[in-house]
Amino acid sequence: MPIESMHEASSLMQYISDAVGSIRDPQELFRTVTDKLRLVFEFDSAVIITFDRDRRHINVFFEMLRFELPDTVQRKKRPVAGSWIEPHLGDTAVSVISIEGEINRYPADLHVPGMLYDLGLRQVVLSPLRSGGKVIGFLNFVSKQEKNWSDGEKELLSTLSSPIAVAVSNALAYEELRQREAETAMQLAVNNALLTIRDRSRMMLAVCEQIDRLVPCTFLGIRVMQSDGDYRVFDNFMREPDGGFSPMLSYDHLGVSDFREIARESFALITRPGCYSGEDFDQLCRQYRLVALVRDRLGVCSVISAGLWESPGSRAGLIISNTSRAFDEHDLQTIGMIVPQLSLALQNYLAYEEIDELRRRLEGERTLLIEEITGAHDFEEIIGRSAPLAAVLRRVSQVAPTDATVLIQGETGTGKELFARAIHHLSPRRDRMMVKVNCAALPAALIESELFGHEKGSFTGATERRIGKFELASGGTIFLDEIGELPLELQAKLLRVLQERELERIGGSRVIAVDVRVIAATNRDLEGEVAAGRFREDLYFRLNVFPLAIPSLRERREDIALLAAHFAARYAREFGRPQLPFRQSDLLRLEARDWKGNIRELAHIVEQAVIVSEGPSLDFSSILSPESAAAASGAVGPVRSMRDFESEMVLLERELILDALQRSGGRVSGEGGAAERLGMHPKTLYSRIDKLGLKKKYG
Repeated sequence: MPIESMHEASSLMQYISDAVGSIRDPQELFRTVTDKLRLVFEFDSAVIITFDRDRRHINVFFEMLRFELPDTVQRKKRPVAGSWIEPHLGDTAVSVISIEGEINRYPADLHVPGMLYDLGLRQVVLSPLRSGGKVIGFLNFVSKQEKNWSDGEKELLSTLSSPIAVAVSNALAYEELRQREAETAMQLAVNNALLTIRDRSRMMLAVCEQIDRLVPCTFLGIRVMQSDGDYRVFDNFMREPDGGFSPMLSYDHLGVSDFREIARESFALITRPGCYSGEDFDQLCRQYRLVALVRDRLGVCSVISAGLWESPGSRAGLIISNTSRAFDEHDLQTIGMIVPQLSLALQNYLAYEEIDELRRRLEGERTLLIEEITGAHDFEEIIGRSAPLAAVLRRVSQVAPTDATVLIQGETGTGKELFARAIHHLSPRRDRMMVKVNCAALPAALIESELFGHEKGSFTGATERRIGKFELASGGTIFLDEIGELPLELQAKLLRVLQERELERIGGSRVIAVDVRVIAATNRDLEGEVAAGRFREDLYFRLNVFPLAIPSLRERREDIALLAAHFAARYAREFGRPQLPFRQSDLLRLEARDWKGNIRELAHIVEQAVIVSEGPSLDFSSILSPESAAAASGAVGPVRSMRDFESEMVLLERELILDALQRSGGRVSGEGGAAERLGMHPKTLYSRIDKLGLKKKYG
């Protein structure tokens, strides 16, 4: 539309200048200006494009379109080099361009011209936007029809572009300032999270939220790989539907059986820092199975990889991905701003974690050493000269120097733990711990944590990390007592540890290698348990590498006299009593007894005799029951369980102490006290009173 007078041109210039000065929102400003320009010039759509500071990339700054762009079009930065815009960077005047001609002139850059041509558009008018002596962008008019532009129209558009260039320059400067302030705020917020949050997962969640403010993303992963090729850290955080982030386990989402191997293959990605979108991302998918999996399962379309550190002992990196938009170089630069802080904080955290883990390991070893010292059990307590015992000890000496897994089977009370300790003390692992786990003494819900450990927060009540017994025993031996009581669901996990020699803590994602010699013990018939479906056959074969059958006391009666003398000497020292001899008749009765509780039952009976005997020899008359006497004479009496026997012994001990306390008027020590009446050291009696729950009444 021709302008008839300079007055009208001046009025339009004044209108645009007033709009630039009064309208603060850039998008509203350019919509207003474009509507006014449409009254003067003929065009269908208008677009303002700008260049970054070094004029390497083209950005779409504003658009008012009267056509629908294809869904496949991504509004992202495009390189200037090789594009159809590049020849116009030095323009000082308006250019009228045929779209069809640009397709023919720049066949390598068909993205924009080809798309416009396919949409039925035929002409583009470029009006340079100049600031500071250089072109900062272009005002573009796009039309369906090619028309001739007069020199006057071109000159007017060039004139009107000057205040528009000022507005664009101001908007770019403001956006750059806002971006810098946002980046500074992100750095401060990340630094605050790194310095104040001690929990690694919570720390990384805070980092995710800050990164997402400037580089919107759907996934963030931290990778630390050790020199042996295993991951030290494989933490993943995923955006939730509500917009927040939460920790996730990749294999839960990807559903692949060989996830660890796939993850190990993909670690090389962190050694290739960069921004991957479009064809570059497709190439990553062809190289790394894990990237292809997250593309197919999670819809990821772009990835940023940033290295954190590389040292002789480990390498670390940061992986960020998105499902909604393609990352660009500016996003990579923004992430790079926090890499030094994150790298230092993570290295410090891992160092603290190693120290804390060592502290917990030392505390665990200290506890076990105390148990060793106070437990008063030593493999030298395997007393006897019988042929069955000699045969077992010979097998112990054969297997001890090896790392073979041993399955000890025998009745309750036969001393299976003593044989396990003998194997450990005769092995090359003697200088490290032997860690005992009683599989029958713990609730099923706690056994997994006891064996394999757990991470903080992995379940209700997990207020701190716990190192499992397998980790604690690394380099030494683990003794799994009562293995037949292990629940079926845990048998599969134990089998994996025995096969792979590695484990994962509950709630953890890091695979931990363990160098442990396994000794298991049971009083059950495991073959029968396998047949009944209560014990896994594959685990049984894995445990039963070297079977060791412990003979019952009934099978080694010739050792009873030696064992009884050993226990009598021990309890006499413990109770401060004189060491009294056995009567021959009592030894015969002991040797003839049907020992259902085996050596443990014998020890309890001798302990009782040491407590109650007041004459020149040990007195078993009140201890050995009529059933025992019948057994000694060959008669068959009722068979009692070990539990009944132990309960009976406790009741008898209680009655004896109560009687002595009543006779002494409640006094324990001193002349005429209960200790003197029982012939016991007062400290020993105080201990017995406390153990039996009598301390509230006496003492």
